[in-house]
Amino acid sequence: MPLDIDILYRRVEQMLISMPDASSRQEWANCQEFLRHADPDLLRAKLRQRERGAAKIPWLVAEPLSTLAGTFSTPPLPADLSIAAADSSSIAPDRHSSLRYYVLNVGYAVLSYGSAPNAILDARAQFCFEPQELYFDPEGKRIPIDESRLGILMAIEEMAGLHDAAQLASAPVLGLSDGSLILWNLQNEDKELQNEYLHRFLFTLDAFRRDNIPLASYVSFPGSHDVVNGLRVILCDVTTGDCAHCLQQTESQSLCRFMGGVWDRQLFQGLLGPGQRTDIFQSQSAILDQYGEHHIQFFYLNVGGEIARIEAPQWVMADSEMLDLVHSAVIDQCRKSGQYPPYPSVLIEAHEQAVISTADRQAVEELVEQALAARGITYVRSAKDRSKRSRGV
Repeated sequence: MPLDIDILYRRVEQMLISMPDASSRQEWANCQEFLRHADPDLLRAKLRQRERGAAKIPWLVAEPLSTLAGTFSTPPLPADLSIAAADSSSIAPDRHSSLRYYVLNVGYAVLSYGSAPNAILDARAQFCFEPQELYFDPEGKRIPIDESRLGILMAIEEMAGLHDAAQLASAPVLGLSDGSLILWNLQNEDKELQNEYLHRFLFTLDAFRRDNIPLASYVSFPGSHDVVNGLRVILCDVTTGDCAHCLQQTESQSLCRFMGGVWDRQLFQGLLGPGQRTDIFQSQSAILDQYGEHHIQFFYLNVGGEIARIEAPQWVMADSEMLDLVHSAVIDQCRKSGQYPPYPSVLIEAHEQAVISTADRQAVEELVEQALAARGITYVRSAKDRSKRSRGV
């Protein structure tokens, strides 16, 4: 039965009514004016209060390492530079199939510029079916690798593939990944699984640091509120964190409420000029307590057309040469992308190597069916799946 478009249309109209409009311009201006003059020391003091149990902060808040509103222009780009990137895709385990397996495909790209221009594009695929691949602790807890855990595995394999790709280029080289370096999905996992997967991920980050290769990640159109939440903490004059019972009578309370619907990218839209970045912030995500020396920090960057979030381990951000390389190389890659809003060329190329097409997925299923048929075995699928593949009466 087709969708009832009339019902959806009415909901779309209601959604648009709730969006900020021209009448909110003054509030937007107030947000950015407050950002320019907000005291980062006051925010840090309130975060220390939370650590001592003297304050309750209900949001994820980024801690500024220096300023809240500082801006930095694009530094010079090295004459010779290589950028490595990796991306991945998968065919998840199918519960309707009589055989349990999944496919991981990690694509990588290495683009070199300057006196020895070059491009290396390739991918490596894995067909996983062993018990230790399908389950975490197959002899004990037997935790299945579902789509969420497969996403974590993809991030781990991507990082390993990125390090391998970076070895193919001469220095200076930057390793650039797509998406966050914070393994958010691990936070709610079994403790043993969390420790094992995080160990594997951090092992590769150790290798990047040992080899003196800066590593960063690019988050396009970020959906983060970390910095905005910090401004709300500064505005808030209570320490209970009970926003539901806030009377919202003062100008500060009204501005705090408005900021509750603002993204960080929107906050910095009018502050950053093309090619400029913010100062550095430190994420307060709970999982990062286990990252040790690889604690993830970030800044926002105007790549021309959108505000991107750039993440990197703290040892990259603390090294001025590495930080400048990340900043200048990402801007240069966006300028080379040829699309608008721009997106780093090397990530585009890595994605092209990693993508598993519909035809590829069908080919894998046919390969499994043919291998079974050669042994006289019928490939069995669930009745529910067969009902979806054939038209009912």
